[in-house]
Amino acid sequence: MRALVLTHQNGFGGLTADDLPAPEPDKGQVSIDVKYAGVGLIDAFWVSGVIPSNAGFVPGLEVSGTVRALGGGVTGFAVGQKVAALLPGAGGFAEIACTPATLVAAIPPGLSIDLASVIPINTVTAHLALTTVSRFSPGESLLIHAGVGGLGSQFAQVARALGAGRVDAVVGTSAKQGIARELGYDQSYLRSELAAIQADTYDVVIDPVGGAATETGFRVLRGGGRLVRVGNASQANDVALSSMAHWLENKTTAGFNVGGWLADRPGEGAASLRWALEAVARGDVRVDLTRVGGINEIPDLLAALERGDTTGKLAVRMAIDPLAEIVP
Repeated sequence: MRALVLTHQNGFGGLTADDLPAPEPDKGQVSIDVKYAGVGLIDAFWVSGVIPSNAGFVPGLEVSGTVRALGGGVTGFAVGQKVAALLPGAGGFAEIACTPATLVAAIPPGLSIDLASVIPINTVTAHLALTTVSRFSPGESLLIHAGVGGLGSQFAQVARALGAGRVDAVVGTSAKQGIARELGYDQSYLRSELAAIQADTYDVVIDPVGGAATETGFRVLRGGGRLVRVGNASQANDVALSSMAHWLENKTTAGFNVGGWLADRPGEGAASLRWALEAVARGDVRVDLTRVGGINEIPDLLAALERGDTTGKLAVRMAIDPLAEIVP
């Protein structure tokens, strides 16, 4: 099979289309003929070197396609069936991928196969984080940092589907404030205006950014509120939050990493992925697939993600020409 293999970490020119042995599903796994792969910020970090990766690594954590083969003991799927999947060990930038059957779900009627490829990571992350560590309840208010990005926008959409009250966003530019209005946020703040957000305002703050966003998020929680850290897109150094303030102000800080969570609780992945795919198919959750590129566009997609220039989700078509070149 053909795959996009990391040869070196230097900007975004370190991916090369190469031939690899086609993977066979182990017991409990499903192999998938990949049609589309979601492209996320973590892929940009892997390729650029922000997150160290070894030569030979194949990025890609979410895919859609058709079932190629079933490993031993797997039931409930049929060869040729359209599915979406999470790949905890990556490997999605390839023509064939294998993953545990517990992280695969059928694509429901009415949902396109390209859109299905960008639902598994962010929509599932938002759903699981809100229904577990966030202790979210209907009617509660949320502030979401990076609110129009691929992950932040899904927290807003899933929260609304679960019955949220006020949902506000923090964004980086005035243009993104316009997108926030179009996405249905009640209010948006520029990242440069964080000091203007009133304290004692939100029940839940979602923080995929880190740094100053973490400090602001804790400050604006009301008593009983929860700050949920779900990323470090800013690449900022860690920040300290007072344990005394946690105690005296009745606030909680939690972390949620979907890969770690599903490694400990794999059965929750299938249920959440089914919920996410069906919610998008019904129109209860909106996922904006803003760009679908060919593999020659991957360096540009990854660079745009790392700069923070994107909104919504990005995907790549995984039909790899044997003569394809990836030009940064």
